[in-house]
Amino acid sequence: MTAKGVRLNTVTYNVLINGLCKDGLVSDAFEFFRKMTEAGNTPDVMTYNTLLGGLCNTSKVDDAIELLNKMIDGEYNVEPDSRSFNMLIQGLCNVGRPKEAILFYQKMVKKSCPCNLATYNLIIGAYLKTRKVSKAMGLRQEMLNLGFIPNSFTYSILINGLCQMNMVDSAKELLHEMKTHGCTPTVYDYNPVLGSLCTGGDLEQARSLFGEMKDANCDPDVVSHNILIDGMLKAGNLQIAKELLEDMVQRGLVPDIITFSTIINRYSKEDKLDEAKSLFGCMIARGIAPDATVCDSLLKGFSARGEKDEVIALLHQMAAKGVVLDVHIISTVLECLFFNSDSPELLELLPTFQSKEAGISCEELLGKLHNSHNVIQVLAA
Repeated sequence: MTAKGVRLNTVTYNVLINGLCKDGLVSDAFEFFRKMTEAGNTPDVMTYNTLLGGLCNTSKVDDAIELLNKMIDGEYNVEPDSRSFNMLIQGLCNVGRPKEAILFYQKMVKKSCPCNLATYNLIIGAYLKTRKVSKAMGLRQEMLNLGFIPNSFTYSILINGLCQMNMVDSAKELLHEMKTHGCTPTVYDYNPVLGSLCTGGDLEQARSLFGEMKDANCDPDVVSHNILIDGMLKAGNLQIAKELLEDMVQRGLVPDIITFSTIINRYSKEDKLDEAKSLFGCMIARGIAPDATVCDSLLKGFSARGEKDEVIALLHQMAAKGVVLDVHIISTVLECLFFNSDSPELLELLPTFQSKEAGISCEELLGKLHNSHNVIQVLAA
């Protein structure tokens, strides 16, 4: 366009910059920004907001901080608006820097820049992440006093934050309060409360809430079932856990690795290895690859019974499935296979497995053990 003598205006540049930022081409967007100013066009607050959003969306939050600070200091002769601050506050929250998000909220207030519902939602979340409950609840009250009506995001943020601090009673109150504000609780609101109740050992209330979900046409999902199954198993209620698993299948839900791992782990600890093996087989048949956690439970169960053949068979199955081992399960494998810890060959292997970052496949471990110790050669034959 410029080659044909057509002069681009601020609106046109804003459209181009916005398109580049949406595609993640922030460096190119800043190049257009440079050309824009060189051509004598004056960037407006929309220009800067677009760049702020582009930087935050590509995790270049420090560059976004620098840009907004220059706006605040008047270097660009453009005053930041609510969207400018919200962009950066959300960017900081997204990268786990809530304390800095709060600082920019304070700058926003100092500049008398009006906060909107999005601002309040973000800062309430930031306060809860920094465990400042009274500040979060105070901000909520301020929001109400100013006439802002909490939306589903407000309640979800509050419920999740309170549950993370084990304030389940307050979270439950909000769960029921949100209905009076025209917000329908979703499974993402119920699940944190369900988890907190189970963690606190209040299984009766957890089951009651689970039933409430069904009555409210909020169908429990796989996570809901997993939470309650885990709670029941920890309390020793194996039968109810089995019923919940059946309920999952009847509802058309597909149990995941967490479901199987949780139940297999408990079966193994209770020396119900036949049930554990059966469930493990069901998991494999469903195409769910075993992970180190579920295999660790079975290995310990077999080892406790002295069933070393089962240990070897499972190790080969793990190798075939490409299970990657961490330091913890490597230790379990070695304990299961060897009773003589003074073996020099075995001790030579141990330093190889100290790095959590590297990991080692079960197949590699079997190969190393096969070459280093005749016990494996005999058992694997």
